[in-house]
Order: sequence, then structure tokens, then C-alpha cells
Amino acid sequence: MDELLGPDTAKVIIPGISAVVVAIITYVIGPVVVRRLRKPPPRGRGRDPGRLLYAVLAGVIAAITFFGLWLAHGALAPRPTVAITSPAAGQQTEVTILPATGAGSFTVAGTSTEVFADPDLRVYVLVHPADPYASGWWIQQPATVDRNGGWSTQAWIGSTDFPPHQGDRIDLLVITAAPDAVAGRTQVSDPKDLSPVAQSDIVQVSIGTLQ
Repeated sequence: MDELLGPDTAKVIIPGISAVVVAIITYVIGPVVVRRLRKPPPRGRGRDPGRLLYAVLAGVIAAITFFGLWLAHGALAPRPTVAITSPAAGQQTEVTILPATGAGSFTVAGTSTEVFADPDLRVYVLVHPADPYASGWWIQQPATVDRNGGWSTQAWIGSTDFPPHQGDRIDLLVITAAPDAVAGRTQVSDPKDLSPVAQSDIVQVSIGTLQ
């Protein structure tokens, strides 16, 4: 049922039903209105337009109604939002070191709206080493999003050659984007390169304890 009532389905069904209703009204009521508004024609002239004309008119009005409502639905529909709630800005976060790679992992979580029901969107956390500085934003695995919009994922920082240290500062950003825009990428110089539908404010945290 959730899939049937999803945003993409509603965007088509509502304008479609409205267009059909308008078409029927035009086809049925149109001849009555025209006959009442027309002056009586001279004898033998000015026959009432045929039903085919009203059918064409109904089709044209239905098409205009459908596309008008379709565009309006897209313009007025709520836009996706996403935010990071944990770790909070300025907070020290606990990082677990994976001996095999030297990378450290930590949990990032937050909230979102209009994402769970959209099959064309994913939530991605981007990590940028701020101090010591390294260029680019590292793309993490897609987050798990629940029905209420809450999400969480494991983020990673560092490597064997560049291990994380206590006190290092990290910039975090979360975006919603289409998987095709992210596929095959591990790093971008600018988050805008991923064509995000929505993104959070940048949250800077520091590494607290290392495990």
C-alpha cells in the first residue's frame, strides 16, 4: 500500500483522475451550455456541432488539466531534507581502529524527510579531513533509513599510511542523491558534483578516544 501511494504514483494518479473528470464534464455538459448560449440559427443553417467536436475539446482540456496539475504537484510537493544529529558540532567522537587497514570507524546518525518513500534517493555521509587537512570529501556507504526518516551509517577516516589520531578534526556532511550520481565514486572535490537533492549543514567534530 505504501508503494501504491508513494510520491511518484500520486504525482500521476491525481492529475490523471482530475483530467478524466474534466473530460467527462466537458463532453456531457458542453453541448448543453453551447445550445443555451447560442442564438437560434436561421432555418436550415447552423447545425449543432457533432459529438466528435466535443470529444476532441474534452481531450484537449483533459490534457491541459493533467499537465497543469502534474507541474503544480511537482512545484508544491514537499522537498526532501536531511540533517546530522549525532555526533553534534564540536563533539568528540569515539573511533574504532581496524588493524587490517588502519582506518577508524565511527557512527553518524540523523534525520530526514521525504526520503524513505522515494526509491530514487539514498542518504550518503561525506567525510572531509579538516585538521590535518586533506582535499576532497570521502563518500561513505548509503545510510539505513527507517520509516520515520531516521538514518544511521558507519563512517571511516584514515588508513595505514595516514592513521587517525586523537584530536584530529573532521568535517561531516550528509546529502540525499540518486544512486546513479554516486555509483563508482569514492571521493569528490565538491559535494555539488553528486547533484544532491538536499544536503545538511557541515558539522565539524574531533576524534576523542581511539579503540
